[in-house]
Amino acid sequence: MDDVLRREFEERTLNTRLEAANRGYSCLIVFSLAPRRIGDLMYLIGHQPMMPGHPRRFNFRGRGYSALILPIKEEPCLITSTPFYEDDLFVSDIIYDDNVMEAIGRAMTRYGLDKSDIGIVGMDILAVQLYWDLIGELPQARFHGADDLVMNLRAAKRPYEIEMLRKGAFIADEVSDLLRDYLRPGLTEKEVYNFITSELTKRDVTNAFATCQSGYRSETAYDLIPASDKVIEDGDMIHMEINGKYRGYMIDVCRSTVVGTASERQIEVLETALEMFDKSVAAMKPGVISEDLEKITGEIAIAKGFTANHTKSYGGPATYLGHAIGLGTDEPPVVAKYDLTPLVPGMVITIEPGLYKTGVGGCRIEDEILVTPDGYENLNHSDHAWWRK
Repeated sequence: MDDVLRREFEERTLNTRLEAANRGYSCLIVFSLAPRRIGDLMYLIGHQPMMPGHPRRFNFRGRGYSALILPIKEEPCLITSTPFYEDDLFVSDIIYDDNVMEAIGRAMTRYGLDKSDIGIVGMDILAVQLYWDLIGELPQARFHGADDLVMNLRAAKRPYEIEMLRKGAFIADEVSDLLRDYLRPGLTEKEVYNFITSELTKRDVTNAFATCQSGYRSETAYDLIPASDKVIEDGDMIHMEINGKYRGYMIDVCRSTVVGTASERQIEVLETALEMFDKSVAAMKPGVISEDLEKITGEIAIAKGFTANHTKSYGGPATYLGHAIGLGTDEPPVVAKYDLTPLVPGMVITIEPGLYKTGVGGCRIEDEILVTPDGYENLNHSDHAWWRK
């Protein structure tokens, strides 16, 4: 592990210990679960659990989980449910055990923390039966839910993280520009999907993923089938996601247009979505409340007559305006009504206004936006208005 990354992990764990101590905990147990909830352990020690499966069967307890024991005073210990893990981790004490809860109990007793106040990060992913097993292993401990602790620290990205996200955004821009030139009537959605993922993979992006929804399929924000055998026809509205990971950090960008000749109504839909994007991004700065950004886009949509086409809070079929990203795809804050999180410098948030079920197709425009001390910086620079000739 290089010195820069080692210092990064040292500061992250120090800040985590400080917050745990402020809450009165003697120790944290931080759980991650493959493959969907890996961000907390990636953030703290560079570890991603593997091999999800039966969480509790005979002596196999916690398959797919890893747990970091992080005492306030002493060196941490990683407990993993498989012998397969990274060679270069920011932890030297690593225990592989088929029964994760038993291993936690032994380690906590060894630390002398089996009767202490323990914060659990990952209560939301810990199976109820496994939690009962944990209580059985440590009957005199006092457990406290602390799911927000690490996630809150992750919300404001550190300089190293911003650098990784910036590089990922640059790659997304490169692929976006190539995609604009590639699109034409006669391609299938799967061909577009394969083009995006191939170009991402060429640029060292892992877990490359894309969506392509055209014509009638574009009317919905998301489909369980990310790309189909449908042939893209002249006049089809289309929206496409460009996703993946660059050195563990997410890429999440979307572009929309009409392939071939666009109608006046389609242009109106696209221009409205772009106005929603531009005005909500322009309002971003420290102290702005997350829900207020969706209010901007919702009011624009309704004023233009799209009263049932935007987000759920404004009568439409989409979920919300956006979300933060980092080591996870969908991190807090959520840019939606009822999320009262103030923006702070270092947050990286996707703004992705869309309009759907319009009768002429649906669209979505998405970039990754960094909140700065004075306002914002769009990490993406590729053009949005592909429909303008």
